[in-house]
Amino acid sequence: MQYIGSVLQDRMNLLGINISTLSEITFIDEESISNIISDKSSYEEIDEFDLLLICSALHCDPQYFIDGDVRSCDLLISTMNRGKDSVKSRNVKAKIQDFMNDFAFVNEVLLEEA
Repeated sequence: MQYIGSVLQDRMNLLGINISTLSEITFIDEESISNIISDKSSYEEIDEFDLLLICSALHCDPQYFIDGDVRSCDLLISTMNRGKDSVKSRNVKAKIQDFMNDFAFVNEVLLEEA
């Protein structure tokens, strides 16, 4: 079993999101989020839909939590310690990453149609 509590907590800290806020954004009860963070629920036990909601709120892919290579390629992580960083700038970087992923997806779809 894999536990993702520390990685989830680190991501939340990067974006300035606490358990209460994540619960409000994802509609997942605080106790469930707390159980993940405290490693009472393993990665495999997390409902797939809940995990997708968490990932959407935290601007990451589900593989981010279990694959170090995916984490190292994350824009937010890879740009750390480059000048002055704040929660606001990290949130902007996360949204830029979302845009880049959406653009890549649309581009792939358009290339398939051609």
